[in-house]
Amino acid sequence: MRTPRRKQGLRTLLLAVCACVALTACSSIPTSSPVGHIEAGSGDPGASSARIPDGPEPGDSIGEIVRGFLSAGSGTGNNFSVAKSFLTEAEAQEWNPQESVSLLPNDTDLDSLNYEVTSDQKTLTMSAPVVGLVDSSGVFSSTKPGTQSNMEFSLRQENGEWRISSAPNGLLISQSEFRTIFLNYSLEFFTSDYSYLVPDSRWFLRSSSTPTAIINELLSGPASYLSGSVVTAIPDGAKLSDSNVVTIENGVAHISLGSQGSAPSDREKGLIRQQISSTLKVVPSISSIELTIGGQAVSEGLQPKTDSSVQVDGPPVVLANDRLSRISGTTVAKVENSPNLAKAKASDPAVSLDDSMYVYLQKSGKQLMRLKADGVDATPILEGKKLVRPSIDRFNTVWTGEAKNKGEITAVGREGKVYTVAADFLSGRDLVDLEVSRDGTRIALLSTKKDEPSRIDVVGIPRDKAGNPSNGLADSPIEVGSNFADVKDMSWAGSTSLVALAAKEGAGIEPFRIGVTGPPEQLGEVPDGSRIAAAEDGRSILVTSSSGEIYSYNSNAWQKLIDIAAKDPSYPG
Repeated sequence: MRTPRRKQGLRTLLLAVCACVALTACSSIPTSSPVGHIEAGSGDPGASSARIPDGPEPGDSIGEIVRGFLSAGSGTGNNFSVAKSFLTEAEAQEWNPQESVSLLPNDTDLDSLNYEVTSDQKTLTMSAPVVGLVDSSGVFSSTKPGTQSNMEFSLRQENGEWRISSAPNGLLISQSEFRTIFLNYSLEFFTSDYSYLVPDSRWFLRSSSTPTAIINELLSGPASYLSGSVVTAIPDGAKLSDSNVVTIENGVAHISLGSQGSAPSDREKGLIRQQISSTLKVVPSISSIELTIGGQAVSEGLQPKTDSSVQVDGPPVVLANDRLSRISGTTVAKVENSPNLAKAKASDPAVSLDDSMYVYLQKSGKQLMRLKADGVDATPILEGKKLVRPSIDRFNTVWTGEAKNKGEITAVGREGKVYTVAADFLSGRDLVDLEVSRDGTRIALLSTKKDEPSRIDVVGIPRDKAGNPSNGLADSPIEVGSNFADVKDMSWAGSTSLVALAAKEGAGIEPFRIGVTGPPEQLGEVPDGSRIAAAEDGRSILVTSSSGEIYSYNSNAWQKLIDIAAKDPSYPG
């Protein structure tokens, strides 16, 4: 049954078409699109809260048909059968709803979106603002402010009713609809030394076939921005065998891989099982897996115990009272043997994950200093014109770069060896900050360029077997938080997200959590935020103001830490 709002929209559409029939027609898309249907067998509690959208009705105009088609994109049931009912029979066979997903801004009133119709009423064009895109592999990318999705629809009459004979592949849905019908899962790969699992965050349509889709993407390998920085135990070309699906019975997922060119060793089998098990363990309907390769069962006993993340146990380091200091509760404690930095023009301290060394900048960024925990004096390890805040990876390699960048960053190894690492995409930009993920596989680089919004690039770090940088950064970073007009500072907040002090168009600087491949989430408000830092779990977040006040984020609220005046906080790593 047509809703009253849809009837009202139809009368508006008809009036608009009649008024502009000579050239084009302009109208709007209502904001009351129904929430999409989710298959009951998905095993997800959100499935029961969805509704099935309306299909076409006799006499619908071309505007009503296109509007109904877009609204029905949130209805995923029976392979998008409702959306396909707005298409001709031939187009329903060709249209691919999962080729991409375009996300509308939360504050977009779809009634404000105009479309144009040619005088013969056979072509309708429309433009819509987009804040995020998800590709066919489930990789989310944020879009720059002002990004538009330009769509063209061809229509013809079929059995006396208007139907769409050519539609753009993919979906156009709101952010709230996206979070209802898509789920975020991480494909698990390994660091190059197999010490840790590395998450490759993807978005999958919520349905009973989600586990199959997840495994197929895992078999296809990591996203391009991780190229060279992670490894997989799964051989190239590996595919699901038999029915090509993952079946689930009483909480047990059954995965059957076909025979490989050469039989994998027991170690390789165990690593393959580890990847698959770790990837599927967060699916609500799965409690364990049974894996066969070439018809042979792979025992759970072969599976190694690989850490899923690098733990951050130590307190943050700050500059306080002209010394390197560590925050302890609501006080600060001076780092033993810290030099007096009153005249050093010091900034940006960092501490290694194992607490064995500290680094900081002095002389207004012209000198990178290192203080070993068991040492007496700080020593210079790098000279520059204006270096950005250093970051220490799990190999105790220190990363920094020149603010006026020529397309490269610098790493200083444990023994003082200096590595110049190409980063061509930074050439001609001003580097503001860099942060290495705590597993050491990725680096986030914040940069700016005149008359352009700030940009965060995340890309993998190629390494040799010793953990040293082995090559330049791939020229295919993923842009994170592109829809911000300005980003002032950032920090890793776990394996799959960053926190940042950022501003949207026309708004002030506020703290946000940003998925590496996901939309941002505002974390309340903090006055005069200057620097931000987070630990591994993403909950222990600190923000300092330009005057030295420190605010801590706990229980979804910001609290000022009493009796602390400090600057430039940084958690280990």
